[in-house]
Order: sequence, then C-alpha cells, then structure tokens
Amino acid sequence: MKGGKYLLILDDVWQGFHIRVLGVPDPANGSKVVVVSRTLDACVAMQTGRNIKMEAMCWKDAMSLFLNNTGNVIQQPPIEKIAMDVLRECGGLPIYIATIGAALRNNDDAGVWEDTLRALKKCTGETEANRG
Repeated sequence: MKGGKYLLILDDVWQGFHIRVLGVPDPANGSKVVVVSRTLDACVAMQTGRNIKMEAMCWKDAMSLFLNNTGNVIQQPPIEKIAMDVLRECGGLPIYIATIGAALRNNDDAGVWEDTLRALKKCTGETEANRG
C-alpha cells in the first residue's frame, strides 16, 4: 500500500487501536480508511475524522433481506421460530443478515439453525445467565 492509493475497510471494530499496528501507512495522497463499529467509543479512540451514525434496518426490511437470502425454508414450522431468533441476533445489520442468510440458504436442518443461533449469541456476548 505504500505509495499507492488505497481504500481500507475495517468492519466490526470493537475497540480502538492505531492502524499502524496493522502495517497500514497514514492515509495520505487521497487514501481512505473506513471504520465500521457498533460503538462510537471505538471510533473516538481511533481518532476518526468523521463519524456517520447508521441506523439498523427496520424489521420489515430486515425480514425481506433475510427471506431473499435464505429462501422459503424459514417459513417451515420447525425452522420458523429459530430463524426469527437468528434474524434478531443479526441486530438489523445488513451484512450479517445477508451473510448468515446465504450460509443457511435452503437448509432445512433445524440443528444447523440452532447451532447458528448459539454461535451468534456467543459472538454478541449473550448467555442464558444474562438474558432478561
């Protein structure tokens, strides 16, 4: 990246750090670094230049995107409730919805859906003990 122009996107950043730790030179010559985070604190710690708050998708749009990516399998009785929980865990974030939906596309194995739900809850820090 040295000497050339670049666009670096850091997605799902949970805490701030200096990008030089990654070996990225300071964004000069019109280069850009985009930081995507659920927390403004991470952006502040990274001394970002401009912060833009993006709202999560509304439920209707999230559901439409999920259905488009999973196929009609989410309307099957054994899958339907688990699928709605999986969608909730995606938090209205389009990249999660599209990626997870595509990974589960047309999969009618409820066990796979349950495993996915458990993995998502672990990733977001939700456990049986701290669920309200």
